[in-house]
Amino acid sequence: MIEKEIKPRIVKGRVILKLKEEPSRVVATSVPTGRRSKVVNLGIASVDKILADYGTIGITKLRGPPADSLPGGMRVRRVSEPETTHEAYGFTRTYIVKVPPETDLNSMVKKLKADPNVENAELDYFARMAVIPNDRYFPHQWGLQRIKCEQAWELEKGSQDVIIAIVDTGVDRSHPDLVDKLVPGYDMVDLTDVESEEGCVWEGDIYTRDNNPEDENGHGTHCAGIAAASTNNGVGVAGVAWNCKIMSVRVLANIRCTTDEGTYVTGTGTFTDIADGIIWAADHGAHVISMSLGGLVPKNAPPPSGLKDAIDYACSRGCVLVAAMGNDGVNPEDYNYYAYPAAHPKVLAVGAIDKNDRRASFSNYGDYKHVMAPGVDIRSAYIGSDYADMDGTSMATPFVSGLAALIKSADPHLSPEEIVETIRQTATSHSEYSLEYGYGIVDAHSAIKKIIPEPLIPTIDPCEAVIEGNLKDSADQKIYKIAVSNTLNINLDGPEGVDFDLYLKKGAPPTIRDYDRRAYTVKPDENITYLIDEPGDYYVMVRSYRGAGDFKLTVRRE
Repeated sequence: MIEKEIKPRIVKGRVILKLKEEPSRVVATSVPTGRRSKVVNLGIASVDKILADYGTIGITKLRGPPADSLPGGMRVRRVSEPETTHEAYGFTRTYIVKVPPETDLNSMVKKLKADPNVENAELDYFARMAVIPNDRYFPHQWGLQRIKCEQAWELEKGSQDVIIAIVDTGVDRSHPDLVDKLVPGYDMVDLTDVESEEGCVWEGDIYTRDNNPEDENGHGTHCAGIAAASTNNGVGVAGVAWNCKIMSVRVLANIRCTTDEGTYVTGTGTFTDIADGIIWAADHGAHVISMSLGGLVPKNAPPPSGLKDAIDYACSRGCVLVAAMGNDGVNPEDYNYYAYPAAHPKVLAVGAIDKNDRRASFSNYGDYKHVMAPGVDIRSAYIGSDYADMDGTSMATPFVSGLAALIKSADPHLSPEEIVETIRQTATSHSEYSLEYGYGIVDAHSAIKKIIPEPLIPTIDPCEAVIEGNLKDSADQKIYKIAVSNTLNINLDGPEGVDFDLYLKKGAPPTIRDYDRRAYTVKPDENITYLIDEPGDYYVMVRSYRGAGDFKLTVRRE
């Protein structure tokens, strides 16, 4: 049974063809960029004969719309990096050839590869989102705590100039946790003349490419919320990258499948649409490209060149690419396959852990130079301005994408390779690198601390001290260290109309969940009296729950 499920899903009636040289200008301009076409030849006699022998129906170009406008965002390029173009990566020489669905594609590919004018010919594959649905309204976000986001946020909350592209099923653009985070995106789905997999039917918007990447599934919205939902806004959930922006690039459509066990709906797309989505995101200002999706490729087959070239192109444009490892619960190599795009050496692959730090039972594994992140009972945004809990390597992936965006925010000059290595080298390993856990569980605090040294915490005189400070916004905070040996009294005076809170902890700076004593009324003024059981260093944090303004902190030893 498992052998039947663990296999590549091949797109019928489609071959990806890459020529060694551009065809004539007349021919090149006649081939459309969209997925509908009546063009059946490329003006190269030997190639055209093969296309005719296999009954070619139409030929279209593989490449995204031109980068006619950027949604904003910081684009830092080092002097040593070469200028990157579509031509340099062969996108303008790559075509999607449509033939009848019953065509022997392997035979056609073999003949095209033998032609001296052809650089490469290959099959196209389906990719699916890597998610397992779960119950809604599960009231916690343990994943953020597990990867130490709270401590990381004390150093870096993300920059509005950094953009995370969610290459997925789209995003609910009216969701209250996402509406203020979105930059212009694109719907890259075009499944014209693409037969669905056996036992399945396409649903919803599958034919029109446009600038309306609305989510009809919920998966992309969920991933966007994990990566960068609006945080500290009093509603919903928190995202890893508080202030970073989200770019929705839709590449997966709804497909309804029926098996002996029942009917289910999932998100599916082609490698070619995903490649176009990656190119579009790179051309339009994305810094991180998050792909909670993947497909299987035969172990003896080379990496699909269209998708591989799109990834290489995006990396050269300064993008960090992150991808899910899949939810079959196996090492695909044991079945003579590999997961793609997770297997691309420039992509940071992600597996899933449960609440006990164990590899989730569904999470794929293998030699992918991967990291692990929470992927079980993950609560996030959902379509219809709702919230849901889901399981999957799909959920683990945006945790890592959000962390990559935080690192990019902390130091915009870091290259994609440097960001990926920072994440790998600061991960919490079970032991050494392994096929099951890769480099280990990502640690946001350690990663950011490697980029931004922790600020020096001022020490307060243990007898009596009055400190004056300012909190600039909600969630802003100040931490002080106190060396003391008996009863401690701490008094906070804040401005009218705000809600400031006090936290105290022995031996380490407190957080909003880790403290020894807390004072948190709705008033601007707070007081803590604490009987010291043993001498040592105590840390006090002043934090804004709501509002901004000057405060006075009085510390007395009694």
